[in-house]
Amino acid sequence: MAERKKYDPALVKVGELITEKRKALGHAYNSRESFISLRSDELFGGETWISSRHLANLELGKNWISIEKLIVLAAALEENPVDLFEEIIQTYQKYK
Repeated sequence: MAERKKYDPALVKVGELITEKRKALGHAYNSRESFISLRSDELFGGETWISSRHLANLELGKNWISIEKLIVLAAALEENPVDLFEEIIQTYQKYK
């Protein structure tokens, strides 16, 4: 997926929400790389489930998340995908 060329402050807030949820899992998940690696081992049988670049683009508000990645990311964040989607929508609308 191509990065957005235009800055979207609401999408940046969505990225911040994702970052906060990741870091709330604990110190071991503070870096994107450790989060991806640990969750890969813990939840996805060692399989690659997201790249560091893709997660960075989501967290920095450069890309929208696909439904497929939302479901997988919700599992990694220990969130219900529907609740996470609603929170993303509310955050986006609040800052749009």
